[in-house]
Amino acid sequence: MLWRTAARSSSALWLAPLLAAFVAVLLSDDLTASVTPGYWPSAVGAATFALPFVAPACATAGAWEGSRFTRGNVAGWAPARSGLGIALPLLAPVLLLGAVGMAVASALTISTAHPQAGMPPVGMVVVWLVVLAAHSMAGFLLGKRLPLVVATSVALVLSFVLTAYPAAMEPLWLRHMVTGGMTSCCSLSQAPNWRAAASAVVLAVGVIAASAFALTALAARLRRALISAALVAGLAGSGCLAHGLPADPAVTRAAEQLQCAGDNPRICLWPELSSNAAMVRHNAADARMRLQHAGLAVPDTLTMEEHPANGATFIGSWAEPTPSVVRAGVGSALLPSGPPACAQSGSSFPGADAYGPTAAWLSLTAGATQEDVIGHYGEKEAAVAASVRRAGSEAQLGWFRHNSKALRDCTTRPASVPVRSAPEAAR
Repeated sequence: MLWRTAARSSSALWLAPLLAAFVAVLLSDDLTASVTPGYWPSAVGAATFALPFVAPACATAGAWEGSRFTRGNVAGWAPARSGLGIALPLLAPVLLLGAVGMAVASALTISTAHPQAGMPPVGMVVVWLVVLAAHSMAGFLLGKRLPLVVATSVALVLSFVLTAYPAAMEPLWLRHMVTGGMTSCCSLSQAPNWRAAASAVVLAVGVIAASAFALTALAARLRRALISAALVAGLAGSGCLAHGLPADPAVTRAAEQLQCAGDNPRICLWPELSSNAAMVRHNAADARMRLQHAGLAVPDTLTMEEHPANGATFIGSWAEPTPSVVRAGVGSALLPSGPPACAQSGSSFPGADAYGPTAAWLSLTAGATQEDVIGHYGEKEAAVAASVRRAGSEAQLGWFRHNSKALRDCTTRPASVPVRSAPEAAR
């Protein structure tokens, strides 16, 4: 069969506009809800949300083509060609159908993110195509074996259940075996975990290999053995790669991609912030100076690397920073990133109540606006921080040091708001 004939007669031809409209209209809000502006991995990874909807379309179209294959007795009319050789031209338009659906999803997420720096992660697209090929071939086999109505219905439902439902199941790593765990990727300080993506590819390749063996003219016993081996190898390899991964399998982004400038302080930003770099550096440097005038020790290097080396501090990872957000990030960087080990082991942690007011005080001291502090930490915490700032400088510094200690152990209670001294109250 000529390629143009296969494309013209394929069910994918009339399914393509329906799928494109479905993705563009019904999935657009979900696709663009969590995209990190300016960041290519997030723009492309977010499009993976459409995969549990595009893959069933491919499986259904594949089942339709498989049913046509059987009803037309194609194998009997072309005995010189293998079943796989006949199936591939029929499945090519089906894979193109999936590519159209994912292209529409990608267009929506990329137009929202407007990425500029770096290159798009082509590996994510490869994962999509391999997964879609697996669903298409599996659907084709169903169509060969079952009546048209039954095959298309089973392919549609089974494909959707296998791609969408593992995300709501335990253990969490099961979801990565079917879609690659790219949907929630990534903040600016994160990069895709290709181990999760590889788990989806390995399973899909196992299904593709099993389908190819099923379409190959071999002795029945050998064919069954090869099909079983391919499926077992795919499941085992995929499970080994995905096992133990968290729900959001991102890794820390390479620090070599940071763009650093200045000396005191040295400020390191991700390249996606190049258009805002001057504003971020100015406000970060001024916030550091304000904190130093308040008696606090601030490292010389302010960075967007989430886990910096000694002598540097993480000030945040914002895709669309404002001056107030930058200042608040520099201030809150002086607090511990999480509760102490004693609190994580189950001990009582009275210092937990100190975090909000202390972070709010640091943000205000660094020059953040009262409105942003209230929105981030709460009105009560911001009010406590404002009361502390009305005390003397030594009293404020003592209050901060006490609360900083409370955040690092499980025995120290938060400090009370210092009382203004008479000279301070008279000013």
